[in-house]
Amino acid sequence: MIDYSVVPGTGFLVDQTKSKNDVILIPTPSDDPNDPLNWSRGRKNLHMLCIVIYVFALGVPGTCIYSILPEISKATGISVGDLNAGTGYAFLFMGLGNIFFQPLALQIGKRPVYLFSVLSGAFFNLWQPWCSSNGQWIASKILAGLCTSPIEALPELSISELYFEHERGTYMGVYAVSLYASNYIAPLVAGFINQNSAELSVGGWRWVIFWSIIFASISFVFLFFFMEETAYDRKLRVTKDSNGEPLAVVTSGGQWEKAHTVVTVRTHSSSSDKEMANVLSNIGNQAELISVDEPPSYGPPKSFVQKLSVTSGFKKKFMMWQYIKNIACMYRLPIVLWSGFLYGATLIWYTVMNATEAMVLAAPPYNFSSAMCGLAYLSPCIFTCILYFYAGWTVDWLKVSIARKRGGRTEAEDRLWALLLYMILGPSALILWGVGAYHGIHWFGVVFGFGLTAGLCVLGCVNAVTYAIDCYHEMSGEVIAAVVVIRNLMSFAVSYGITPWVKNTGLQNTFIAAAFICLFCIGTFFVMMLTGKYWRTKTGTFYWKLVEKQREMGMAH
Repeated sequence: MIDYSVVPGTGFLVDQTKSKNDVILIPTPSDDPNDPLNWSRGRKNLHMLCIVIYVFALGVPGTCIYSILPEISKATGISVGDLNAGTGYAFLFMGLGNIFFQPLALQIGKRPVYLFSVLSGAFFNLWQPWCSSNGQWIASKILAGLCTSPIEALPELSISELYFEHERGTYMGVYAVSLYASNYIAPLVAGFINQNSAELSVGGWRWVIFWSIIFASISFVFLFFFMEETAYDRKLRVTKDSNGEPLAVVTSGGQWEKAHTVVTVRTHSSSSDKEMANVLSNIGNQAELISVDEPPSYGPPKSFVQKLSVTSGFKKKFMMWQYIKNIACMYRLPIVLWSGFLYGATLIWYTVMNATEAMVLAAPPYNFSSAMCGLAYLSPCIFTCILYFYAGWTVDWLKVSIARKRGGRTEAEDRLWALLLYMILGPSALILWGVGAYHGIHWFGVVFGFGLTAGLCVLGCVNAVTYAIDCYHEMSGEVIAAVVVIRNLMSFAVSYGITPWVKNTGLQNTFIAAAFICLFCIGTFFVMMLTGKYWRTKTGTFYWKLVEKQREMGMAH
């Protein structure tokens, strides 16, 4: 029932025949109470809380060292450059690990992968306090990065399964804030732990990692009891005309507790607007269709004990290799390539700031202690929270508003206008941080630039991921994995080269160049505004054939 002529990422988000509640639910929910789209608001919010806790459980142990790199270097004899290179390797394998862990989550379910990654990530981070050579440090970071790689892709997939298109930016923003805030709060607290526990026999910086492992262990217990499986193979029950075309779909409207409603689906023959008809008749592209005459095979809502199962998302047929092949196929889609580039162009500045923070603030004229270097991370935390409202809720509102003005039609590129703010503020913040520090301006100005650069990462993350998912929601798991691999390859390159870059060219020249690189990278969104739909149209048939094959093999998710 897949229509190859439908353009991925183009749809109707607003029903202009209604005066209120005019937002069309994309994707269309089924009438199954166990469909994640039909979960109650409280149940969805609990799962979102679990995602936030999961992100902190993996993010804190991996990033708590950023404000105490000089202390670690002094204690172990490993240079700051090598310590930063270790972080780069961690990012590299956090990206590459998704080539394995994302297909694994699609094969056996997300819940067991969530739980395993928390335990294994904590275990390998526990090795780091005992590292005494560069080789051991690199090995510990590689293994920790590999095991924590699901943090980069699995939460986005869960969010895409829980929320509708017009909500996606808001909750993807919550994830992005959690991801970056965990990375900023950890070094903030670490500076004080290091300073206050320096007199202990195991050494202050080691206790930073110990406390992060304790936090991850407590988080694991919470997630075991409250993080549910979101894997769901959606089938829509429809009525059809004499030609077999869908006329209406039975749906709960996203609120299964209420009475089921019948939503009419217009077909080609019912509209003089060919583009509108093409979009509104694509219900078969969203999910597999079954006749409304067939009795539903849905079970009752899951009990608390059933929700604890780690096998409810397991697929009996082994399809790991096919999932991996599908990730590789995503690189034939220009939208995915650019989304990965945009995400990477955002993350590299986060990497640069973490690598240079202690280098700048611990040196003259600022001479910050490790505790004060940690406290400087309060600035990124503040800016991350402020910019969330713009990156999340505001961008969702913008998408719906543009659709209303366009007669209800939405295009995936509508969100990208939000990047205009990043293109202006990003280079300015980099100049304020690097060039300002070179000239010894007041510490407040430097820390302000540090925080603004870090906070803007949320905007880039949300736009890159939601744009890719809006275009290719039916294969969101594979799309996200492909995007994250590109992102982390870019981050690895910068982590590996940032220390010699600064040493060889100096702070001022480094960050002037960085500002222009940022301006160019973010500015490429104008190219996608102009050509995005062309690429989606050009690759539409290829994409829908992948979706069709996926459903035939029982790989839908």
